[in-house]
Amino acid sequence: MAEQKTRLPMIFQRRFAPMWTSFTLGVFTDNCLKQALIIGLTYQLISLPGFVSILPGVQSAPDIVPYAGALFALAMVLFSPIAGQFADKYQPAQMFWVTKISELILVSIAAFGFVTGNGIILLLMLFMMGVQSAFFSPVRISAMPKYLHAEELVRGNAVFNGGLFVSNSLAYAVGGALIQINHGASLIALILITAALIGMVAVSFIPNRPADQPTLSIDYNIFRQYGRMIRYIAAEPPVVRPLLGAAMFFFFAAAVTVTVPYFARDVLHGDGQVATAIMICFMVGSLMGAAMAASLAKGKSGLNFSAISLLLSILSTLAVVLIAELSSRTAPENLYTISEFMGSAYGIAVFIAFTFSSAFTAMYIVPLQAAIQRRVLPTHRARIMAAGNVLNAAAAFIGAMLVLLVTANIVPPHILFVAISGLQFLVFVYMMKRKRAVPEGLFDEMLTEPDGTKKRAA
Repeated sequence: MAEQKTRLPMIFQRRFAPMWTSFTLGVFTDNCLKQALIIGLTYQLISLPGFVSILPGVQSAPDIVPYAGALFALAMVLFSPIAGQFADKYQPAQMFWVTKISELILVSIAAFGFVTGNGIILLLMLFMMGVQSAFFSPVRISAMPKYLHAEELVRGNAVFNGGLFVSNSLAYAVGGALIQINHGASLIALILITAALIGMVAVSFIPNRPADQPTLSIDYNIFRQYGRMIRYIAAEPPVVRPLLGAAMFFFFAAAVTVTVPYFARDVLHGDGQVATAIMICFMVGSLMGAAMAASLAKGKSGLNFSAISLLLSILSTLAVVLIAELSSRTAPENLYTISEFMGSAYGIAVFIAFTFSSAFTAMYIVPLQAAIQRRVLPTHRARIMAAGNVLNAAAAFIGAMLVLLVTANIVPPHILFVAISGLQFLVFVYMMKRKRAVPEGLFDEMLTEPDGTKKRAA
């Protein structure tokens, strides 16, 4: 059960603050490592041995970026079925502690990889950080209904997403910028270890809550667990639609973020700092969207503005493509530096359009996350959340691998953005059809029947 409300704002309460702090710092370490590696590979600042060329579509280090982007998601797909069982069986505070110790060990090895310039170690640690996140994520998501009241879930998810987007912004700025300067790799190593240490201290303050199924016997057969996950989800139709909707968000986000370095280099003719600046705009916009979702929800589900937000995101993305097309006509022979790009005719406009595209996409995802937590049954809550992680990671994996079309020179980066917008439009059309068919079920506004009982979402 969630604690009784106090006058202290939720974000400062012990039931929320340590969990939020450990989460945001974990997001930072994951993405600082990932961004430093991706920028380092794209601009050939990190080297790899020649045998990586055996991978399809890989001729040089920059070509391996889609694989690097997919490694984290692949780990989530493989290990989430097991992780969900652990999250149901053990107390959340205990699981938080174990996962954070693991994170500290992994970032210490990654730090060695940065200091020595060993790209293979960094790729391996990116995968292992995905494994660690596979165990941390279902614990955190399934624990939220234990610490928060039902009417706090949209706001709680918005605050978590706000922290996620701020951490991502800092991670992209720190990882993307430092990897390009002298001794930057050593600074990244130090920062990663410091963030992991603080996160480990934070989880020691998380209050205890009982496990949902302490007698559960762990089954390490992931294929059997996939079957059980499917049965759990099939037994709860109200959970299916927000799960799939959230997975689409991760597909879009992975495809866009992995494409950005190529978009910056090949369409905008910008250097690594331009790519990093775009990613910061992406995350700042996401923070704006999370804040808007929290303010608009006001105790309701927030699903009533999710579809409209997606449409506005599509329009903003198409604006990015149009502005980029105009910008490319006046591009210099050499790559823009960040100051040169911002001083160009279209530089600021690109950043603004990217920011709003990201903000509206964030407004789309927050209500869906809260809907999943509200609707799922506690007896297998963490395993449903782990199933959601599998869907999200699989969608992110496909989105990241889609960028191979760019590296193989089959599709230009900005055309891939247009294709992604087309897929988003199909999701928007479905949501609007669903609204007309079952308005109460779609919006799930915590309505009550005339006799005062809670109305079950459709």
